[in-house]
Amino acid sequence: MSDSDSDLVPVTSSTPATVHDAPADLPAERPGPADPAGGGLMASAGRALAAAGGLIHDAVQYAVVVSQLAIAAVRLAGLSEQVTGTYEYVQDCAESVQRLADQAASLDVDPDTVAEHRDAATVMLSVLAEAEAMAEATKDLSTAFQATADAHEADYGPVDEAAANKEGQMAVREFYSNR
Repeated sequence: MSDSDSDLVPVTSSTPATVHDAPADLPAERPGPADPAGGGLMASAGRALAAAGGLIHDAVQYAVVVSQLAIAAVRLAGLSEQVTGTYEYVQDCAESVQRLADQAASLDVDPDTVAEHRDAATVMLSVLAEAEAMAEATKDLSTAFQATADAHEADYGPVDEAAANKEGQMAVREFYSNR
């Protein structure tokens, strides 16, 4: 395989790649070609990049959580509307079949055919209560998701904004995790 073909090799790893992950355990001093004096600047830059990576990761997680909750709320509201639309359609069908049964009875159609139509209308109407309850539950769930998104944004939005606008280096999360 030539060097130009190496760019075309398919990725076989199922582990997602992340741009912002930086090593958290950088050595205090790291000599390198860009810092021949001993590496203090390089190590400091590495720690700053690691901290910035964590900040970016946290900000992305916060934004993703809020947006996913809002999206779920919208999708559930749409589902509730679809269930309500189906409910109305089934109700119209049940009323139509009941009218056909009444019309068939008035035309002296055999009683079994009239009874089958009435039974079909009864079955349709019997599921309507469940469909209406499902539409209401879905609507309530949509409202709960939106309230959760709003509460999450109200609780953590100022913290996220303060962290994003903070001057200086962010504290290392692992330091506080063992307290």
